[in-house]
Amino acid sequence: MRILSDETVYDYISTFYVIDGRYKDRFDLPENDPEFTLDLKSIYSKMHLVHMSNVTQIEKRNVYFELAEENNEDFLIVCDSDEFIRIDPDTLNSSLRTVMDRSARCYPILQHMEGITSQARPRLFKGPFDYYHKESGNPDIISHGSLWDEQGKEVIAEMYEWYKDHEKHEKNGTQGALPGIAMWHDKTYRTRERVIADRVYYNDVKNR
Repeated sequence: MRILSDETVYDYISTFYVIDGRYKDRFDLPENDPEFTLDLKSIYSKMHLVHMSNVTQIEKRNVYFELAEENNEDFLIVCDSDEFIRIDPDTLNSSLRTVMDRSARCYPILQHMEGITSQARPRLFKGPFDYYHKESGNPDIISHGSLWDEQGKEVIAEMYEWYKDHEKHEKNGTQGALPGIAMWHDKTYRTRERVIADRVYYNDVKNR
C-alpha cells in the first residue's frame, strides 16, 4: 500500500508485479486477506497479480524476472512485502541514463532499516532479464542471495564493478547507492506474532 498509494512512484513505474502467496514449509497462520488483494488489483490498473502458494522463495523470486523479460521491461526494482520506496523522478532518470550502457545488470539502492542501519543493497536490476536464482545445494546457505545468467556468470557480483567508481564505498555502507531512489524496511504493518514467525522460518529454512 505504501508503494501503490504513492502518486509519484505510481506514475513513474509502468507495471507493479505482485507475487502473492505463502512460502513452502510455512506452517503459521496467514494474516493476509485474499479479497483485499483482489480489491487492490481492481483499483490500481498497473498492478499485475500472480498467485503462488506453497512454493519456495527462489521460485517466487524468479517469476518477477521472467515477467520483466516477457514484457520487455528496461529496469526492475525488487521490494519485499515489508518494504517501500520513494523516488525523485528527475534524479533517477539521470541515474538510469548513466547505467544504461554499462555491462553490469545489478545496481545498489539505499535501504533504511528504521533505528538499525542504512546500507546500499542490490535491488535495481537491468534487462535483459535472462538470469535466475538457483538452489545452492547447501541447506545452510541462503540461495536467493545470488543470481546466475545462462553462461553461469554471477549477476549480483557485477554490482561491485559499479562500486569501483565510488572510492569511499565500504562493504554494507551507503556510498555508491544509485541516486534518486531509496527504500525503507518497515514492519509496522506486521503483528508481533508474524515477525516472530518470520524469524523462526528464516532460521529453520536457510536454503529458501
